[in-house]
Amino acid sequence: MKRKAKKAVSYSKSFKSLVVNEVLTNGISIASVCMQQGIDEVYQVREWVREDMKKRGLLRIPKTLTKRKKAPLVMINEPINRQFQRYEEIIMYQQSLIEAIYAESDQNTKKKLLEQLSPTQQRRLKQTGKL
Repeated sequence: MKRKAKKAVSYSKSFKSLVVNEVLTNGISIASVCMQQGIDEVYQVREWVREDMKKRGLLRIPKTLTKRKKAPLVMINEPINRQFQRYEEIIMYQQSLIEAIYAESDQNTKKKLLEQLSPTQQRRLKQTGKL
């Protein structure tokens, strides 16, 4: 079996310093920076950060940047955001279908449908006046 070799990518010093500064000064996680900048090799960015920290005499990234209210800073990129929007549209479509089926069905079907719906969906139907 032949393996496909990846093309070696070289980055300029200015690009490396930009990435390292985003991690060290802004406190953005290495994975988020890699997603934003389109870098496939996360280990490479870790090495850049380690080298820069050695030059500065730091042993680790300052805790004030890593704690941030006990939650990491995550930058959601555009493809993930679009996927969330698609899911929201699918949910809205399904809710409108449920309301249409309920409006057109007989009493037996309405009872069966209400048994299968969650309490929040039942409340929503009551609030919109479709129940």
